[in-house]
Amino acid sequence: MKKLLVTIQLELDIPDTWGLVEHPDQVQAIKMDNGQYMHMSFLPMMTSDFKAGAEWSSECPDEFTEEVLDMVADEEVLMKLETD
Repeated sequence: MKKLLVTIQLELDIPDTWGLVEHPDQVQAIKMDNGQYMHMSFLPMMTSDFKAGAEWSSECPDEFTEEVLDMVADEEVLMKLETD
Protein backbone atom coordinates (compact mmCIF):
# COMPACT_ATOMS: atom_id res chain seq x y z
CA MET A 1 0.00 0.00 0.00
CA LYS A 2 1.28 3.48 -0.88
CA LYS A 3 0.79 6.73 1.05
CA LEU A 4 -0.42 9.79 -0.85
CA LEU A 5 0.15 13.13 0.91
CA VAL A 6 -2.03 16.03 -0.24
CA THR A 7 -1.54 19.60 0.98
CA ILE A 8 -4.37 22.00 0.26
CA GLN A 9 -4.32 25.68 1.14
CA LEU A 10 -7.31 27.91 0.39
CA GLU A 11 -7.64 31.64 0.77
CA LEU A 12 -11.23 32.84 0.95
CA ASP A 13 -12.67 36.33 1.25
CA ILE A 14 -15.46 35.86 3.77
CA PRO A 15 -18.00 38.24 5.31
CA ASP A 16 -16.75 40.19 8.34
CA THR A 17 -19.55 38.63 10.39
CA TRP A 18 -18.21 35.07 9.99
CA GLY A 19 -15.85 33.77 12.63
CA LEU A 20 -13.86 30.74 13.73
CA VAL A 21 -15.01 28.60 16.65
CA GLU A 22 -14.02 25.32 18.24
CA HIS A 23 -17.00 23.04 17.64
CA PRO A 24 -17.89 20.58 20.43
CA ASP A 25 -17.00 17.79 17.94
CA GLN A 26 -13.35 18.79 18.46
CA VAL A 27 -13.01 20.46 15.04
CA GLN A 28 -12.39 24.03 14.04
CA ALA A 29 -15.43 25.44 12.26
CA ILE A 30 -16.60 28.63 10.60
CA LYS A 31 -19.67 30.15 12.28
CA MET A 32 -21.82 31.63 9.53
CA ASP A 33 -24.59 34.23 9.72
CA ASN A 34 -27.41 31.72 9.28
CA GLY A 35 -26.55 29.88 12.51
CA GLN A 36 -24.78 27.07 10.67
CA TYR A 37 -21.21 25.86 11.12
CA MET A 38 -18.95 24.80 8.26
CA HIS A 39 -15.88 22.59 8.58
CA MET A 40 -13.49 22.72 5.63
CA SER A 41 -12.18 19.49 4.16
CA PHE A 42 -11.29 18.10 0.75
CA LEU A 43 -13.79 17.21 -1.98
CA PRO A 44 -12.68 14.68 -4.61
CA MET A 45 -13.27 15.88 -8.18
CA MET A 46 -13.66 13.35 -11.03
CA THR A 47 -13.42 13.30 -14.84
CA SER A 48 -13.06 10.62 -17.50
CA ASP A 49 -11.58 13.12 -19.97
CA PHE A 50 -7.77 13.27 -20.18
CA LYS A 51 -7.66 16.47 -22.25
CA ALA A 52 -7.26 20.16 -21.42
CA GLY A 53 -10.62 21.76 -20.68
CA ALA A 54 -12.09 18.58 -19.21
CA GLU A 55 -15.26 18.94 -17.18
CA TRP A 56 -14.71 18.01 -13.54
CA SER A 57 -17.48 17.06 -11.14
CA SER A 58 -17.80 16.03 -7.51
CA GLU A 59 -20.63 13.72 -8.50
CA CYS A 60 -19.79 10.05 -8.11
CA PRO A 61 -21.46 7.00 -6.60
CA ASP A 62 -21.88 7.17 -2.82
CA GLU A 63 -20.08 3.85 -2.53
CA PHE A 64 -16.97 5.30 -4.19
CA THR A 65 -17.07 8.41 -1.99
CA GLU A 66 -17.23 6.17 1.08
CA GLU A 67 -14.33 4.10 -0.27
CA VAL A 68 -12.18 7.23 -0.73
CA LEU A 69 -13.09 8.56 2.70
CA ASP A 70 -12.13 5.20 4.22
CA MET A 71 -8.67 5.62 2.64
CA VAL A 72 -8.03 8.78 4.68
CA ALA A 73 -5.64 7.70 7.43
CA ASP A 74 -5.18 11.17 8.94
CA GLU A 75 -6.45 14.69 8.30
CA GLU A 76 -5.22 17.97 9.69
CA VAL A 77 -7.13 21.17 9.10
CA LEU A 78 -5.84 24.51 10.33
CA MET A 79 -7.84 27.67 9.75
CA LYS A 80 -6.90 31.20 10.81
CA LEU A 81 -8.49 34.59 10.28
CA GLU A 82 -6.45 37.47 8.93
CA THR A 83 -7.83 40.97 9.05
CA ASP A 84 -6.63 43.96 7.09
